[in-house]
Amino acid sequence: MKTADPFRAYRAQKTHQRSRGNASSELIYGRNPVMEALSSESRTFHEIIVLPQHQEEFTRAAKGIPVRTAQREDLEKITLSRNHQGVAARVSPYRYAALDDLMSLDTLVLLDSVEDPQNLGSIIRTAYALAGAGVIIPEHRAASVTPAVVKASSGATEHTRIALVQNLKDACREVKKHGFWLVGLDVTAKEDLRGIPGFDKVGIVLGGEDSGIRPIIAREIDLVARIPMKGDFNSLNVSQACTIALYELTGRNRP
Repeated sequence: MKTADPFRAYRAQKTHQRSRGNASSELIYGRNPVMEALSSESRTFHEIIVLPQHQEEFTRAAKGIPVRTAQREDLEKITLSRNHQGVAARVSPYRYAALDDLMSLDTLVLLDSVEDPQNLGSIIRTAYALAGAGVIIPEHRAASVTPAVVKASSGATEHTRIALVQNLKDACREVKKHGFWLVGLDVTAKEDLRGIPGFDKVGIVLGGEDSGIRPIIAREIDLVARIPMKGDFNSLNVSQACTIALYELTGRNRP
């Protein structure tokens, strides 16, 4: 049997994200994503599809939502993934928050051209778990919330306020009007992240996997800092960098 292309579902769903009005449903998969969507009531459920051994558990959790069984091979075809954990659900499309809905939060994560769905999912999971932070992503040249991202976040997408904006530069300006200080991460920065003061409202700006923060966005940032590392090693995954920055700026340094 051929291995399913793990990015096929991501590419297909990303196309649908750009035309929300035409999409009536999408498929999420994985035990935690489906359970979190059920508990948060963030989606309308059309049906849940499970391996036979999970039917009783999800019938109890579904509270009247139709649950049907399928074989593992069928779930792989439906989800285009082997990592479905025996559970999938057909649900209403992901509903983004408006940018204004994030202004009441204390912490935001602004992503400039983060394109890997695994990185986006991990960042959303960390942002929610460590700081209850909102996440801002641009519409173009960036990953959006797809089933692959929902799975990578372990369902944190269903609890996190995520805004999809046309212009990230304008979004930076808007959040600063609402009292947020923007702190960007850059390996070449002189300022050590540990020296950044605690702010009542902070927005952490992270650049793309290859290009980093673009100059047009860098001009909107209030402070730029680096994560200190041993020796000549100066490379961290963007999701790892996000975790460190969130802990440093919202945990130990928060007044």
